[in-house]
Order: sequence, then C-alpha cells, then structure tokens
Amino acid sequence: MRLPKCNRRGPWSAIVFALLLVCLLMMGGCYSTYLCDNGKTIKARDQVSGNKAVIDLGDGDIILPRVQAAEGSKFSDGRRTFWFKGDELTAEVGGKNPYGRCVLQK
Repeated sequence: MRLPKCNRRGPWSAIVFALLLVCLLMMGGCYSTYLCDNGKTIKARDQVSGNKAVIDLGDGDIILPRVQAAEGSKFSDGRRTFWFKGDELTAEVGGKNPYGRCVLQK
C-alpha cells in the first residue's frame, strides 16, 4: 500500500497568509482619497484603532495622534491638523487652510 505525499505547503501557507492579513488589519488597511479645492489630493487612513491617522500629502506619510473634537475625528501634532467630518476633510497647516474644502472621492 502506498501512502499519499504530504503537502508541505498546506499548513505553513495558511499561517503565513493569516499573519499577513493580521498585519494589514493592524496597519489600518487602505487609504481614503480626498480631492481638495486647490486641485491636490490628500490620502488618509486610520492606524491603531483610530488613535492615530496616517496622512499622505504626496511627499511621504505623516502620522498624527487623535485629539479631542466636539464633532468628527481630529488628528493633530500642534502644527498640522486634519479634521474629518462625514465625507469632508479640513486641513490646517500653521493655522492656515492651504487646501480649501476637501471631499472624499468615491
């Protein structure tokens, strides 16, 4: 009687796939893209269960902590502030709004 060959990739490939999935979920997944009045786009995603946000302005990622907001989700390092309310984003840099109104692209 001949025994079937063992599939050596079986359990290991499932474990590797599960670990990759967990890493992606922990990192926050996909970016949301906002189109702004000045023609620029801002990409953003949550990280660490909404306690931080990753913002991409086109020249690298900025990681900002969540701060208290009466409405929506607000992330700031004191110099840069990004405030998400519904499908809109308000971005302030140095107390100014260089992007104008930014709306989520669907």
